[in-house]
Amino acid sequence: MTEQALDQIEAFNLSGAHAVEEQAVDAYERDGVVCLRQAVSAEWLAEIEPGIDEALSGGSADLDIVQIKGDTGRFSFSSQAWRQVEPFRRFIFESPLPDLCWPFLQSETLTLFYDFLLIKEAGSNSASTPWHQDQAYYPLRGRKIINCWTALDPIPLETALRFHKGSHAEGTVYRATNFSNTAQDYKHARHERPIMPDIDNDPDAVILRTAMEPGDMLIWNGCTFHSAPGNTLDQRRAAFSINWTGDDVTYEDVPSLETYRDPALKTGDRIEGEKFPQVRPHS
Repeated sequence: MTEQALDQIEAFNLSGAHAVEEQAVDAYERDGVVCLRQAVSAEWLAEIEPGIDEALSGGSADLDIVQIKGDTGRFSFSSQAWRQVEPFRRFIFESPLPDLCWPFLQSETLTLFYDFLLIKEAGSNSASTPWHQDQAYYPLRGRKIINCWTALDPIPLETALRFHKGSHAEGTVYRATNFSNTAQDYKHARHERPIMPDIDNDPDAVILRTAMEPGDMLIWNGCTFHSAPGNTLDQRRAAFSINWTGDDVTYEDVPSLETYRDPALKTGDRIEGEKFPQVRPHS
């Protein structure tokens, strides 16, 4: 692996603030990722926790719990649980979250795409997440797609996410990465898309990361390359993320991506409806 420049994700402290600073949006536009410190209060973090067991025991529309051979801990991830898990629904729709995230899309509207819970238990040493773009997995077209990722536990640098600075800028969507075996194609790979660049061996890549505390939030663009190591610590490493879309995003019907399908939508439609509700502006 080529030695690369490491830098800090630019961070903004939201403690007591009622709005996102313009400088935070500028940093997001430049780097493809930004950190909002104390974005989620302790009260709203406590709202999320009761929903975790429910999501992991049948409340999620799409759930995977993986234990890699040799690890003592598991890697669990749940998506699209908000319609079944009431604590998740309340957090998404009733907390300040939508108004914190909306400015980064520079959009007249804010639409919920889906929620995603990630838990790397203590001892899930091998549960690394390879370099990828979120948008490579989505049946969506457009640029206004963001992931708002809230830390539920302390996350020191050794288990922190890593981002390729500015990698969102060209807007190219690359072929999706196979998380379980990077030597094999992802089962829904779009072969008309270019192959992922070798970021680990790119000497010009600047890698951004930051330690986080519970309630800190990362916001990144759907095209920003990112990765994460396994959890070698003796504590849980969990996050709850929400993916939002703006007013340039349209739906692309991909039958194999059943989790993201809405039978009421066809290719070219704006992504909006019962499964993907518009949250801002209020009707």
